[in-house]
Amino acid sequence: MKAFIFHLNLLLFAFLLSPKSNAQDKYLFSNKIVDLQFLYNYHIPGGKIAKRYENFSSVGFGAMLKAKNNWVLGYELNYLFGQNIKEETILNQLVTSGNYIANADGYPANYSVNMRGISSFVRGGRLFSVKKFNQNTGFLILGGIGLLNHRINFQSQEGNAPSIDSDYKKGYDRFSSGIAFNQFVGYIYHSQNRYINLFIGMDFMQAFTYNRRGFNYDTQQFDKERYLDLTTSFRFGWTIPIYMNTKEQNEFQFR
Repeated sequence: MKAFIFHLNLLLFAFLLSPKSNAQDKYLFSNKIVDLQFLYNYHIPGGKIAKRYENFSSVGFGAMLKAKNNWVLGYELNYLFGQNIKEETILNQLVTSGNYIANADGYPANYSVNMRGISSFVRGGRLFSVKKFNQNTGFLILGGIGLLNHRINFQSQEGNAPSIDSDYKKGYDRFSSGIAFNQFVGYIYHSQNRYINLFIGMDFMQAFTYNRRGFNYDTQQFDKERYLDLTTSFRFGWTIPIYMNTKEQNEFQFR
């Protein structure tokens, strides 16, 4: 009996000193991951763009490669949209004596005015892990370069308002575009069971844009200036990770 207890204690002691199970060891290193990203931003504009639009939103899609050393590289495309325009007098010269914009039949046109745009960025940076057993999670810092375009969007509900349809609206829409720079500071989470994967943080953009129309009908002036468009935004993203490591690497690579 004493021999049995001795050997049992010996086995228990050996178990306690043995390496942790593979279920944990496979999280002791950083994975190579391709993240498919679904993005939402709530933008607070600054600079020239703030004189044209109220706060607006964007939704987008992207992909990001995270290497084993936690350096990251990605690309994203975003669709910008907002409902409130600050340049409310832009169509004043089209208003009739009856205080409305006429459709093709001379009656009040049913139309809407809002903001639309597109941004795209190539981004790179690094993930700084904070969890020993999940080094795919941590603080994420990114910087990027890309393009931004935006315009005032006029949409006639019946499509029969000649003064803001077709080529005429181009003289009023302030279509602008240019090179843009982007920075992100936030936190990315890849769950160990791989079911919950998301990131959250603050996003900053600086864009140098031009009015690509050149001539504004409402002011009867050429616009050749370069403008600085700024946004500060709250960003949330949901990701679908594709782990590039093989099963053997996940199970047998140790630190």
